[in-house]
Amino acid sequence: MNLNQVNWFPSEKPIYDINKSWEENLEKGPFVSDKYKVLERNWKSKDQWIDFLGHKVASPLGVPAGPLLNSAWIKFAAEAGFDVVTYKTIRSNPYSGHPVPNVLYIDVPQGQLNKSESGGTLHATTQMPGDIEQLAITNSFGMPSKDRAYLLEDIKKAQSYLADGQLMIVSITGTAANASDFIQDFLDVANIALDAGAKVIEVNYSCPNVCTGEGQIYNNPDEVYKISKALVDILQPKGVPLIIKVGVMEDRELMTKLFRRAEEAGVAAIAGINTMSMKITDSKTGAPSLGENRLTSGVCGAPIRSAALDWVRNARSIVNDNKLNLKLLGCGGVVLPEHFDDFLEQGVDIAMSATGLMWDPYIAMKWHNKL
Repeated sequence: MNLNQVNWFPSEKPIYDINKSWEENLEKGPFVSDKYKVLERNWKSKDQWIDFLGHKVASPLGVPAGPLLNSAWIKFAAEAGFDVVTYKTIRSNPYSGHPVPNVLYIDVPQGQLNKSESGGTLHATTQMPGDIEQLAITNSFGMPSKDRAYLLEDIKKAQSYLADGQLMIVSITGTAANASDFIQDFLDVANIALDAGAKVIEVNYSCPNVCTGEGQIYNNPDEVYKISKALVDILQPKGVPLIIKVGVMEDRELMTKLFRRAEEAGVAAIAGINTMSMKITDSKTGAPSLGENRLTSGVCGAPIRSAALDWVRNARSIVNDNKLNLKLLGCGGVVLPEHFDDFLEQGVDIAMSATGLMWDPYIAMKWHNKL
C-alpha cells in the first residue's frame, strides 16, 4: 500500500471504541475497519539499533501504559511499528475500574495547555475534531485489571508476538487497601509480572483517574524511594530494570528531589508525563461530565504536548546537571509522526504515543518510512 494513501483520521474511527466498555475493548479490540493493512516497514540494520535498559531495540518509538489492554493490542502495536510497547497497568487482584463513559472528547479553545493549567476546568463535547492537532480527550478508567491467571497467560502470549528488536514493558500499580500492606501489594503485583516473564517493569505513580489514593505518589519523593527500593530489591537480582511513571510537576526543586531519590532507590528510567488531571464539565449545566464520583479525570491528546515537552526539557536538564544515570521516556500529545522527533530532540531515549496510535494506527509507520 502507498503510504500517501493511508490517511486514517478523521475518516476512520479510533481503534479503541469509546462507546464500549474497557472489558469489551479488551476482549474484542482493537477495532479496525477492513481498510486497515499491516504495512511493510523500513527496518534499520542491527548495528543501528539502540540500547535501552540492556535490550537492543530497533527504534526509539513506543506506546506508554494505557491503550495496550492485552496481548492482542500488544501484537497490533508491534506490527504497527512500535518497538517499545507497554502492557496496560496491572494490579495484584482483579479490579473492575470505572463504568462507561471512560472516554469523552473535550474542547480546548486555546490549543495547547501549559503545566500551570493542570487542575483547571474544560468542557466535554460530542464532536470529534476534523484536525488531529486539535484532538483532545479525557479518559477515566481507574486502572482496571484482570486476575492473576489471565495475566500470567496473556503477558507470556504478548511477549511471543514481539519481533527481534522489540521490547515489552509491563506496567504495575499498588492498590491502597490500607497503609500497612500498600508496599507489599506493589511487591505482589511485581511478582505476577516476573512470573509471567516481564523483562522490564514500570510502576505507575501518576494515574489521575483513581479515587483510592494511590494515584499521585510521584509528588512524594520519599514515598517513591521507599516503594521503588522495595521493588528494586526483588527485581535487580533477576536482571529486571524498574521504570517509574510520573506526571506534571511545576516545582523544579521537588522534581529534582524526585529524580535523585529515584536513582538512590535503583530506578533505571523515568517516564513522563501521564495525562493532565482536570475537571471536565458540561458546558451548559456545569455538572461533572463523568458523574459526581469522578470530578477530575485525565486529559490527553494533542493539547498536552506543550506541557509534556516542558517536562522533558526539565527532566533532561536535571539528569544532566546532577549526573544521574537515568533513561527518559517521554509521552503526551504525540499525534503526528514529526512529534516523535520533537521529543527525541529534547532529550528522551524513547518517544511514545497513546492517543496518536488509537486515532491514527499508521503514525509509527509514517515515521519509519519518512512520509
